[in-house]
Amino acid sequence: MESVESLLYESESCFDSKDFAGALTKADRALQLETTSANAHFRAGKAAFGLGDTKRSKAEYRLAIVTDSSNVPAWEGLAELQMANGEVAEAQQTFEQLLRLAIKTGNTLKEREYHWRSAEAFDRLGEFPDAEEQLKALQEMELTKEQYLETLCHLADIQVKIEEQRMEQTVHQTIKSQEKNPGNLVRSVTSIRLGVDAERADEQDSEEGLADTLKEIVKRTVPSPVYAKYHEQHLQRFLSRLGAYTPRSALRQDKRAEALKECIKMISAPGGGCCTVFPFEAAIWLLEEQEELFGNGNGSRRVQRSSTMSCTNLHRLVSKGSRSNLLIRGPSKTNLYQQPSLSGPNSSLQSMGGLQSTNNPQGLGMGSLTSTNNLQSMGQQTPSPQQLNWYRGDSIRGVDREFIYKVMREQEEDAAAAQHVAAALEKKKVQGLSKAEEFGRRLAHQFPWSPSASVALGLALRRRYLGQVGAPSLAAHRKQIIKNLKRGIERGANSAAGWKALSELQYQNRQFQDAYDTAVNGLEWSVKRRRAGHEQLTSFALALRLVVAQCLRRLQRLDEAEYNFQVLAGWTTEGDSAFNELSGSSPLSIRQQALRGIAKVALERGNKKEARHQYERILGKALIGRGPPAAHWAHSEYAWLLFEDGNLELAKQQLETALRSAQRESMLITDSELAEVHYKLGRICWTMGGNELTDPTQARAHLEAATKEDSEIQALAYQWLGRWYEDIDQDFQQAQHCYERAVTLDDDDIIAAEALEKLKSQGKITLSPAHSTRLVDRIAAKKASAKNKAKNSTAIGRIRYEGALERALS
Repeated sequence: MESVESLLYESESCFDSKDFAGALTKADRALQLETTSANAHFRAGKAAFGLGDTKRSKAEYRLAIVTDSSNVPAWEGLAELQMANGEVAEAQQTFEQLLRLAIKTGNTLKEREYHWRSAEAFDRLGEFPDAEEQLKALQEMELTKEQYLETLCHLADIQVKIEEQRMEQTVHQTIKSQEKNPGNLVRSVTSIRLGVDAERADEQDSEEGLADTLKEIVKRTVPSPVYAKYHEQHLQRFLSRLGAYTPRSALRQDKRAEALKECIKMISAPGGGCCTVFPFEAAIWLLEEQEELFGNGNGSRRVQRSSTMSCTNLHRLVSKGSRSNLLIRGPSKTNLYQQPSLSGPNSSLQSMGGLQSTNNPQGLGMGSLTSTNNLQSMGQQTPSPQQLNWYRGDSIRGVDREFIYKVMREQEEDAAAAQHVAAALEKKKVQGLSKAEEFGRRLAHQFPWSPSASVALGLALRRRYLGQVGAPSLAAHRKQIIKNLKRGIERGANSAAGWKALSELQYQNRQFQDAYDTAVNGLEWSVKRRRAGHEQLTSFALALRLVVAQCLRRLQRLDEAEYNFQVLAGWTTEGDSAFNELSGSSPLSIRQQALRGIAKVALERGNKKEARHQYERILGKALIGRGPPAAHWAHSEYAWLLFEDGNLELAKQQLETALRSAQRESMLITDSELAEVHYKLGRICWTMGGNELTDPTQARAHLEAATKEDSEIQALAYQWLGRWYEDIDQDFQQAQHCYERAVTLDDDDIIAAEALEKLKSQGKITLSPAHSTRLVDRIAAKKASAKNKAKNSTAIGRIRYEGALERALS
């Protein structure tokens, strides 16, 4: 005869095989035998739930509970049913009952489970403080390490929601208060939200809340995929609280140092490092702010730099964990153009200290700056740490520029000066990657799909390609770098150095409209960044405005260009601007470039007197030490004005100075700029005549050097080189080759076309009938359309050659 116990045992077997219909049949038969059996009602409710009959299931569970109020399986089944039906409030009450039963019976295992389930129910109800209370109670119980960590993570998720709720309430109250006082300054919702977020992040330091929970998680875990979001939230708090302090203040600088320290910890985490791109991007962001505030220039007149702290000092303080020494001092009274004081005679670059984290002895991601080389062979001492920015890379840019310029001036007339200085630079070079570049390199290696990685790769390539001593930057290399930078910027990378480098490279590659658009978009990005509460990047904005002005001039919008150049000249002082080394470019004086732009606009309008005045201002201040040393372009462009006035000797001296300067300054010069210098020297040697003209190492050598670079001057250089072979060397085949290259490069070059036609008519060369016909047609068409507008000028500094080539070839 069947008994209740046997039927319940058979129903349990049906559950094991997921035969819910059979289990329900067995439970019903048991209930027929004993209608008050709580276990039979529980089995019936469980089977009905498995069949999807939630109404019958709930009824059976309640009957089981009424029959036996301490029937834990029935309470658990009811709670599960309620959660599945979305009856979360009822489920939460059920969990509370289960929790009381577990405490009553001393079942700690079940007690832990019910605390957790209650927290989940409160979370779904949006009652986050109650959920937090349940999880904190769970923390007080005896848990394994894994259970405690899981509880911490759940608690952090709840506390994030609590904080978001409070922030929204504060924002709403602030907006209401603002509406009640319309006379006060009106803040946008975004500005209010950012301010509240910054204040909350700063207040949490002194409260037991999310900040403590995140610290505990970070201490117990590495930023692996499971826990990366908690590490990011922890780091984000350090970044958010920067907004609670006045921009450019000592306290904000203190917090920035702490945030950078946390970035380094996260990047250099043990066990393989970090699996998220966030700390890399944050570190580069902070370094860019640091470069703006304490870069290598004295910046704008309107921007009062309140400290001379270098990035080296920042990193040293970060590594030591010091905060007291971060108090910002007043502006330096040192003359920027005097040779800076150096350290002891026996010091080496080792005195700067290796930039290694205590958490990362190998210096991974930190770029140690160490070298055993000294400068005794030069009779110079090693620069102090304040004279070297620690983010500089393994290039000439890692060397004190004033030292370079001093050696250049002292050795100006020495024939072996270039080799001598190059040897000194090799000894003085910093052996190690820059901090920002090391972050970028690891970012590109670990997260190649990231937009920031594309920008980091582009900047690294720029430093490598353009930092080769003795070689100009090439258009092909710049094209490759532009591709990487553009890909990252278009996909949303937040990098001031990326915007600056992209616009400058596009301008150097003669993509003037693209460079203009990039610079304008970069300025708009800078404005949005400032409105979001971040540091204002004034030096960055000035550099982009300079690119805008230069592009406007090349696009023949002269009035707009002149206005922008004049504004830049009035706003800035003589020092080098920030963001140069960080963006992989050469030291740049915004004021010098602005004066240069004014001179070029004057030349476009035919006002040589004004142009000469501006160049003499640049060279004169450099000569008496009231400005940075004049770059190669100042000597080169001033020399051409002297040449046009007939002062050949002085013009040649200026160009030779420009050439020596360009060869030493490495990435300060592009291929087109180097070609310009050689072309001008070739033209001057030609005009001087005599040995300067006939000696193959003089005029011809310079013209050949000008033809080897992809530049705006290349066709014109081929034209003049063809003339040399025709008139001086009597090598008509070489002359033909040069003229044909000139015509190929420039369809409008009718002078080279006429020279080819003249050589053919004299029987000195042979041309195919088709080629000869094309030349004749081209010459006729050009003369008919623009009789006096043959292209006898080039874009070198936008100087017009006023028919000089026609007169020379006639």
